[in-house]
Amino acid sequence: MLFSYNWLKTYFDKELPAPTDVEQGIIFHSFEVEGMEIKGDDSLLEIKILPDRNHDCLCHTGVAGEVSAIFSLPKRAFSADYGEIKTAFSNQKPARSLAVKIDAPDLCYRYVGRMVENIAVGESPTWLKERLANIGQRSINNIVDATNYVMFDLGQPMHAFDADKVKGGITIRRAKAGEIMQTLDDKELCLTENQLVIADDEGVLALAGIKGGKKAELDAQTKNIILESANFNAVNVRRTSQALGIRTDASKRFENSLSPEVAGQAMDYLTSLIYDLAGKDDLKIGESVDEYPTPAKQTVIIVSPEEINAKLGIVVPTEEMIAILKRLDIVVEQDNSKLKLTIPFRRVDLEETVNIVEEIGRLYGYDKIEPKLLEAKIDRTEIREGEKRYRIANKIREILVGQGFAEVYGYTLTEKGEVELANPLANDKPFLRSNLSDWLAEKLAFNLQYVLFDDEPVKIFEIGRVFKKDSGNISETTTLALGVAGKAKKFRAEEIIALAKKELMEVFGEDIAEISNRNLPEIKGGVVEISFDKIAEMARDFTPADLDKYISSATYQKVSLFPRVIRDVALWVPENVAEEEVIKTIKDNAGELLVIGPVQFDRFAKDERVSLAFRQVFQSYEKTLSDEEVNAIMEKIISALEAKNWEVRK
Repeated sequence: MLFSYNWLKTYFDKELPAPTDVEQGIIFHSFEVEGMEIKGDDSLLEIKILPDRNHDCLCHTGVAGEVSAIFSLPKRAFSADYGEIKTAFSNQKPARSLAVKIDAPDLCYRYVGRMVENIAVGESPTWLKERLANIGQRSINNIVDATNYVMFDLGQPMHAFDADKVKGGITIRRAKAGEIMQTLDDKELCLTENQLVIADDEGVLALAGIKGGKKAELDAQTKNIILESANFNAVNVRRTSQALGIRTDASKRFENSLSPEVAGQAMDYLTSLIYDLAGKDDLKIGESVDEYPTPAKQTVIIVSPEEINAKLGIVVPTEEMIAILKRLDIVVEQDNSKLKLTIPFRRVDLEETVNIVEEIGRLYGYDKIEPKLLEAKIDRTEIREGEKRYRIANKIREILVGQGFAEVYGYTLTEKGEVELANPLANDKPFLRSNLSDWLAEKLAFNLQYVLFDDEPVKIFEIGRVFKKDSGNISETTTLALGVAGKAKKFRAEEIIALAKKELMEVFGEDIAEISNRNLPEIKGGVVEISFDKIAEMARDFTPADLDKYISSATYQKVSLFPRVIRDVALWVPENVAEEEVIKTIKDNAGELLVIGPVQFDRFAKDERVSLAFRQVFQSYEKTLSDEEVNAIMEKIISALEAKNWEVRK
């Protein structure tokens, strides 16, 4: 989200540090900053707010609070100036009354409504249009702009209805099955009973927490409005948003569990703005109607400084802890050796001691924590089931890699299967896979196109989960799949698979049964699936010492990011010349760029001579090789071969 530096400055009486310093402070203590740009006399910060702080920091108030805490800058007390407005209108006839009813208190925690009459809908002032434009928001009119401004300032989504288009009172209820709503952008939505709406006596006015409806839309003739500031169930907003394919700035905030306490503050703030932006001499402001069935309780955490220091692994002075907590607007009371902390309503993420430890740690500075190894206290007399399965999987990998297999990872979501997802992530993959064989067969055919030598088989395996349905019940199991394919005329995939199974049986047991077996005659290959769960069961009596032996000692080599270059060389040699001598001559002259080979791929004898053909693969870890570079290497190899009076075939 974009944040305006000039906007943040309005929260402070003192001058803020330079935009670049603010950026660095936020990076080191709070969030990721993905970029900064200059726009006119403003600096815009692109800040990636982390999910655990979306509830309070998807707005300038939240980020200003972080800036205040990071730089120890006192923040200006928030004031909507509504008290002065209320006093000014105390002798005037108020706006008509507003009836509000919450029929679904499990989905709507608070609803604040207010009637405002005799407003003047028109263009927003320059300062408001520019401030919204700088963060990527289009100006619509002074009323809508005011609701958007409050949302991006306080984080509380707001809405305004044309009061003369609303029939009767406001009801927050579940939609009726099949109920139709037309959105502000002229889309028709067919609603379900699980979705929450704002309605009047005739029908739906808005999709709660997501989008307004066409029915009570503001226009140039609007004179009277109903202001809305509410708090909705986060899960319901998210599910409705996903089901209807509508994601808005409002839904993004509501689905992150806003504090309902902010709704009342935001209503007074919005009222003040509208008084300034759209007020006339005969403006009428009604009393707010606040339906709040179960008011939020303020969180109180009691913790000792010693407990905080023990979890951080360093000693933060108590005075420093208290100063940090106060900069976060946490009320601190000292009671002997304990700290009683009263958490601001906005910070719904601060629920227990570990949250306080994190707050103190990040603002004090994680760089002040010296790294040190933890003391090893592992009980080797027992071993957890998860660790055992992990070690067994590693042993299987070690066996198969030793036989030339490569491990692959397939997709859990597939085009077909037995278990269909109610809400798939992609339309072309609506199922959970019911086997590993289908995907493995595809990858065998794909990889077979790129083998360097016809007698070089493709051997791959995967250990993964599969999902099946039986009599309505869904089962999840882990299987091991082996796949082999080749091009050679006499290639037999089953022999390679049998050899792999034989070595697995020598380690894990005598009965490794196949749960599926597929021949792939079109590519001379085959795939088998074996129950990994069965293998783990056969190894149930393994001791910790047994499993310690199954920690792979494999080494790893960097993969080049640059393409390889393949060159072949064929030559005539006398019958008494061994292939090993030719291979050594080629290797001695190929240099460090030779990564594979020479590999002999052809041989035939004629007239007391033997024709040999070898393939070499060249590759650099630093750049793409040119033809000239590889040709120079090949010329050196050919010269060395010819120096032995061997005839290189051109």
